[in-house]
Amino acid sequence: MRKRLLYEISKPVIAAVGVENVLRAIVESITLGTEAKGCSLLLLNPEGDKLYHRVSYGISPEYVNKGLIEVDENVRQVLSGKAVFIRDVAHDPRVQYPEAARKEGIASILSIPMRSYGGIKGIMRIYTSEPRDFSEEEIDFLDSIAELSGLVLEKEEEHDRLAHEAERVRGELRRLSEDRERFLQFIRMVAHDLKAPLAAVQSYIKVILRGSVGPVTEKQRTWLERSVKRIDNMLQMISDIVDLSKLEAGLIAPELETVSWNRVLENCVEVARGLADPKGVRLVVEIDPDLPEIFGSEIRLCQLVNNLVSNAVRYTPEGKRIFIRAFQDPDRVTVYVEDEGCGIRPEILPKIFDDFFKGDPEAQEGTGLGLSICKRIVEMLHGRIWAESPAPGRDIGTRVTFAIPKGAVCDLAYRERRKEDES
Repeated sequence: MRKRLLYEISKPVIAAVGVENVLRAIVESITLGTEAKGCSLLLLNPEGDKLYHRVSYGISPEYVNKGLIEVDENVRQVLSGKAVFIRDVAHDPRVQYPEAARKEGIASILSIPMRSYGGIKGIMRIYTSEPRDFSEEEIDFLDSIAELSGLVLEKEEEHDRLAHEAERVRGELRRLSEDRERFLQFIRMVAHDLKAPLAAVQSYIKVILRGSVGPVTEKQRTWLERSVKRIDNMLQMISDIVDLSKLEAGLIAPELETVSWNRVLENCVEVARGLADPKGVRLVVEIDPDLPEIFGSEIRLCQLVNNLVSNAVRYTPEGKRIFIRAFQDPDRVTVYVEDEGCGIRPEILPKIFDDFFKGDPEAQEGTGLGLSICKRIVEMLHGRIWAESPAPGRDIGTRVTFAIPKGAVCDLAYRERRKEDES
């Protein structure tokens, strides 16, 4: 119980003033409180065969630097947990440096083990300038102080270990970050090199479909149109991969500016009408006219809403509705896109924001990156995005909602900090 109590007492003191100051206060207080000449804390070296002065009070630098103390029988007795008192330093053969002690004016030495949870850390020594005795009560009290010193030193070792481990982890994170950046650069380069020839092939096919190089049969037209559509999907996937890599690497800084939520949503509504009208899907829009501004990327905010709208249109049957609603609370702006489609199966709902996840793996439309990109954009603005299916208060459809704090500033390094926190 004593050890635990001393440990609990030491924690707030160490936190307030630091280990070094606590140790210095201990040796000074013991010296003054016992009316001794001085006090020092001696620690074992890594090999465990010698002692060195960690901190002292009332002792000259010459005596402190006289040399390491060998772990002899006398020292081993203290390190085994027993206090050892030498009343007459000048004539006791157990003293390793009698001449240095005489020059320092030391008459008696009391050595007490510094215990801790991890074992005995070293020795506390009290030096007197006149021969004197210590009562059992005094030794027992000093033993408590020595134990407190041991616990403080153990706390210091723990802090050093944690600091060393933290530095190791930071180094590993830096290395991983550099590797990831090189990989993302490679992805962007490959994506660029793929996109140009694909776009050229698609252009050639469209020239053929127009009949510019000769007649095209219906069967040929069908296959050529399918090819154009597949190339469209591939080009979209390449664009999504490039966008994903930019968001991962925080490369959207040139896009950042003060953006009007209302302007973003107005643009997205126009896109939504262009997608919904040809399918016979009705659009219901309710947007607060006084939404605040936000510091971010208008391109990415439009991409965020357009991705949600595109998904909603894809899964909404003709004659059904899609809702786009935006409103503000005292501390955030909330936007949701809701459809009257078939909904999302409960077992896949938690996965829909994962990279490359597609509810129907056989579906040719979509890349499986749209919602994961949405999640990254929202998180960069310190917001949250989630999906509910069926839509709240209904038995059909899906509602995807995101909420972003007012005054949010786009954070390009949020993923690195999140990874550091998780580690």
